[in-house]
Amino acid sequence: MSKKVPNSVEIVDNHLDLFFDENTDIVVFDEIESETIHRDIFFIKVSEDRPFHILLSCGMSALPMTIPEDVESSEFVEIMILLPKEWNLEYESLCDEKNYWPIRIMKEIMMAPHENKTWFGYGHTYGHEEDEEFAKGIGFSSIMLAYSMELSDDFTQIELENEKVVDIYTLIPLYKEELEFKKKNGARALLERFDNFGIEEIVKIGRKNVCK
Repeated sequence: MSKKVPNSVEIVDNHLDLFFDENTDIVVFDEIESETIHRDIFFIKVSEDRPFHILLSCGMSALPMTIPEDVESSEFVEIMILLPKEWNLEYESLCDEKNYWPIRIMKEIMMAPHENKTWFGYGHTYGHEEDEEFAKGIGFSSIMLAYSMELSDDFTQIELENEKVVDIYTLIPLYKEELEFKKKNGARALLERFDNFGIEEIVKIGRKNVCK
């Protein structure tokens, strides 16, 4: 990795030390070649008291995003996605897009604000053109950034020395109809529908489409 490419490994690594001990099974998907920022993904495996995996980005916050002057949102962000314990993220399984797509989408989101001089915050969405599914047969074609319901504010906010913070948003996969509803009615209204139908933050392939 070029020393000229900024990364936030130390910030994220030190933060995780506050919540996980040396016995926690954590794997790092390390980016071999990097441009603009160095993008790693921390794979925090399921435990007895936490029945889901955490994929946490590391590198997105290495550079500030371009925030509009009239918007109150941190210019430093990382993202995470919670996966069920049966999700296969062993190295040999990553050639299957049905297993790999969360990592691919995370890396795309990590780079997007820095390449396009824009920003991500609460309620923002990301997807591919023409509502293309992230992987064949999964149904999801976009992602929404939201506040975590499973993990505490202590975990999802990293305090920096300059009195700024890194906000960690959770990624909620959406169906086409849910994205359309969100655009018309806002993130809060969509999350209320999720709550009404008992949709959890943990990704579930084949879950109910709350807008269909």
